[in-house]
Amino acid sequence: MGEALMTAVRDIDTAVIAAAGSATRMWPASKVIPKELFPLGKLPAIVHLVSELAAAGIRNVILVVSEQSLSLIRALFDPSIAPPSKSKTDPLTQAFEALLATTKITVVPQKGTYGNATPLITVADQLDGPCIYAFGDDVVFGENATRGLKDTYAVAGRPVLAVQRVSPSRISSFGIIEGHNENGILFVDRLIEKPSPQETTSTLASFGRYVVTEDLLETLLRIRPGREGEVWFVDGIIEQLKQGQTVCAFPLTKGTWYTVGDPVGYAQAVAAAAKSLAADAARDGLQASDAERVEIVPRTI
Repeated sequence: MGEALMTAVRDIDTAVIAAAGSATRMWPASKVIPKELFPLGKLPAIVHLVSELAAAGIRNVILVVSEQSLSLIRALFDPSIAPPSKSKTDPLTQAFEALLATTKITVVPQKGTYGNATPLITVADQLDGPCIYAFGDDVVFGENATRGLKDTYAVAGRPVLAVQRVSPSRISSFGIIEGHNENGILFVDRLIEKPSPQETTSTLASFGRYVVTEDLLETLLRIRPGREGEVWFVDGIIEQLKQGQTVCAFPLTKGTWYTVGDPVGYAQAVAAAAKSLAADAARDGLQASDAERVEIVPRTI
């Protein structure tokens, strides 16, 4: 592992966002509107994610979406569609317009076998180095997860998973990592998909933010469909660990991860977004609306 820590690495300026899921847990809300476009405050969830990426130095974002949502997401990120005149002075509108002006955003339809690794595989030929891979329904408030991933990669030069502690009663809902710290980096020893409480004492859950290296992408391209006939990203990580390859993790320390892919998670994300907006308004000396003064209960997942 010491050799990995000495490896010179390329800066990461490209991200791929998986936004092609069927969102069955949010039906019928997701029948017409993809979950990635559900509002969190005045911004759709996926705009929060792209803003996080841009703030961490990502300049090229590739969104892989379903055929159903292709036109909607393309319209959202189309810089030729100007905001209403009454909204042009709004700080959030101005920030969104600046995001469109400074970030290259490409929207492409997903191809191939279904699975949460398929969006990355779909655009593999467009990648020429390490990238961030993000799930479009996962948002983080209070910390820039992408920046943490990039900082860890800059030291370790290996794939990195973002992780957050969850309650022991919920570990069977997530991919759980076991690991050890070395030179300030958390190294992954084992990744267990949806374990029972008897299988591990760890509560570190992996969520939808990753650094994907070229060798990890090559592994994913060789992965055969797994359970339910789908290609799973976690299977690529597990295969790398089986081969003795080094994989690292970045644990959130100040922020909280939320998912908009289920009703409870979405409600918590809405409250977190409102609290974040109110904090920004207070910082900027603006008046927060009553809707922004939300008492949020920390997520227990």
